[in-house]
Amino acid sequence: MITNRKKALALMLAATLSIGGVASVAHDEYPDKPITLLFPWAPGDPFEAVMRTLGERMGKELGQPVVITSTVGAGGKKATAAAAKADADGYTLLNNWVAPQIAGKLFDPDLPYDNSSFAPIAGVLAIPFTITVAESHPSNTMPEFIKWAKAEGKTLNYGVCAPQSVPRLVGEQFMRSAGLEFNPIPFNGGCMGDNVTGLLNGSLDVSVSVVPATRVMEGQVKHLLLLADESHPVAPGLPTAADVGINIGWGAAALGWGGLVAPSGAPDDVLAKLRQVSADILQDEAFIAELGPLGKLIDYASPEDFEALWSET
Repeated sequence: MITNRKKALALMLAATLSIGGVASVAHDEYPDKPITLLFPWAPGDPFEAVMRTLGERMGKELGQPVVITSTVGAGGKKATAAAAKADADGYTLLNNWVAPQIAGKLFDPDLPYDNSSFAPIAGVLAIPFTITVAESHPSNTMPEFIKWAKAEGKTLNYGVCAPQSVPRLVGEQFMRSAGLEFNPIPFNGGCMGDNVTGLLNGSLDVSVSVVPATRVMEGQVKHLLLLADESHPVAPGLPTAADVGINIGWGAAALGWGGLVAPSGAPDDVLAKLRQVSADILQDEAFIAELGPLGKLIDYASPEDFEALWSET
């Protein structure tokens, strides 16, 4: 009788341990808690809307919320550094950008991260930069602006978004090639912040910006040119640098790209799940349509292609 009771207890214990083991495995399946996605620019930025929409879709697919957190500062480097030192468990992701990750490192080699600090998930956005002026400016084309600037005979106050960034580098290259005298005035906060509002109060003559600025500030600013060698679907009618006889020669590296990364060392199975979910969403026409005009900026790149872009920029 005692032997039978011991056998019964042993069977019950084995069953309990088995159930507990299954529960433990289920509990540990990624993700089992909310995921934080660090966004390096100010709240309200149009690209935050892209990340929020993407995060909502990812959350539905993954079964856990993806919480977008604006971590603003140092031209995007604050968020980038925070992601680089975060636990590599897949619960902290970064909306990485060319400015803090690549250009920032060129200007400041002592930053506490480099390309090896991150594992690519997907390329998300590719954004051409623009030469932008106030709507009230007498010039409506880039040739007219160049003629106006030279007739004025002054050094132009030239707004650039982020002091250490690709738009600053490519924009200044264009201005020099056009034979214009300029005083670069850098601003933090992305390419639709104070560097654009400065056009309205007259403190800036011209600025580097991005195409969505004319929608956000409707009727207040206008674009004269795309800082690119080729046209872009987001503004197919806007002339390029090549159209006015200036060859930038940077190719895709002249674009402001952004994507998704995890801290280096994240588990392979976690990365695989994030990569598959991201690829499915970013190539879904319904998702792109949901973004409206911003959908034209979606430019999905596989993890391999996205990581290759880091070394080409």
